[in-house]
Amino acid sequence: MYDLLLLPDFTHLQFFLTCLVAFGGGLIRGYTGFAGALLLLPGFVLIMGPLPALNVVIISGMVGQLIILPNAIKRAQKNVVLSYGGGIFLGVYLGLYFLFQRDVPDITFFMGIFIILATLILVSGWKYKGPINNYTSGSFGTGIGFFAGFFGVPTGPLTGLFFLSLKEDIKIIQANIQCIVILTVFAFFTYFYFIEGFRSDYLLLGLIMSIPLAIGLKTGQYLFTFLPEQVFRPITYICLISLGASLCFNAYK
Repeated sequence: MYDLLLLPDFTHLQFFLTCLVAFGGGLIRGYTGFAGALLLLPGFVLIMGPLPALNVVIISGMVGQLIILPNAIKRAQKNVVLSYGGGIFLGVYLGLYFLFQRDVPDITFFMGIFIILATLILVSGWKYKGPINNYTSGSFGTGIGFFAGFFGVPTGPLTGLFFLSLKEDIKIIQANIQCIVILTVFAFFTYFYFIEGFRSDYLLLGLIMSIPLAIGLKTGQYLFTFLPEQVFRPITYICLISLGASLCFNAYK
């Protein structure tokens, strides 16, 4: 029981940087609705390593996301979200199984590759243009979930591009994405909880990091009301590509 009250042996600087990364990830997720973990994960990996970082991202992301979940559920399209979410669970479990067959440096390297590729796809502006129904939603969710699990990145940039193809109000689309993000993180959580296990010290750190993450989420939502995307997105993309490249270059050192 007392193990759950332990924190990692961090310096004050490491703890401050972890809080800063959590806030930044929340800020991006609050503004875009889906890309927060692309910043959270590489930032945490550079501070504490890939597997502890996943522990912290999963816990902080899940708790931090809960503050915007009630409104998201009210607005979301339930059938599409549930079919997509079911696919996410299946894909994440398969992907994580293969993830844990690799060595830690490989995990770090592939995380970096995923973050760079996902960011480039976001930059390209690609959107899904096919039909959207329960079958396509479930299939797309399974594929995205697999890649998220395989690369160890519990995020949904491609999920965002899938839902942005809907001809719906932007608030409904954002609600769909937010629901899928929490389902993705929850899928990671259940896999770790029931199969891999959590490190108790990073479990508490994840709970603490949910606070700056939640503050970032609210700040991002506020910025969304008046800050043009032309200003926010390029800065975000540069940061993401830089962090992804850092993971790749530092993976085998």
